Amino acid sequence: MLHLEDIDLEHLAVALENHAMDYETFWVDPANGTIELWTEGVADEAESEGWDVDSRGGVRIDPIESHEAYRDMESFISTVENVACRAQLTESIERSKPFRHFKDVLQKFPEAQNPWHEFHNRVMKIRAIQWLRDSGLIVPSEADAALLQLGIHG
Repeated sequence: MLHLEDIDLEHLAVALENHAMDYETFWVDPANGTIELWTEGVADEAESEGWDVDSRGGVRIDPIESHEAYRDMESFISTVENVACRAQLTESIERSKPFRHFKDVLQKFPEAQNPWHEFHNRVMKIRAIQWLRDSGLIVPSEADAALLQLGIHG
């Protein structure tokens, strides 16, 4: 099993949010914690060489569902003290293309940008640790201790 320090949690967080294309996915090598992008080109090369991610024991990193990211925006909005900013952010996520509109509103309120990024990074770090634990890649007690330090119980 791996240890948390073996994994680049920021890279894992990026992989957990990767909604680029169906044929581009990330996977983690359970032997060393390396996170790799698996593209169509890599898959073709691997097939011609007679190996695949599964044969190497790789664990596919499926991205989080968009409704989870939407909930993150909702949770963040509830912490915003500036009434005008909070109102515009709330309106932004009720429209079509809520993610784009949310970012547009953040551009109007620079004072909300750092708090959003800190909030988002913390949430994604928690998700990354939970994903590692749930995937059986790290010792559950190590994950639980890290989550406890972040104020999350299990």
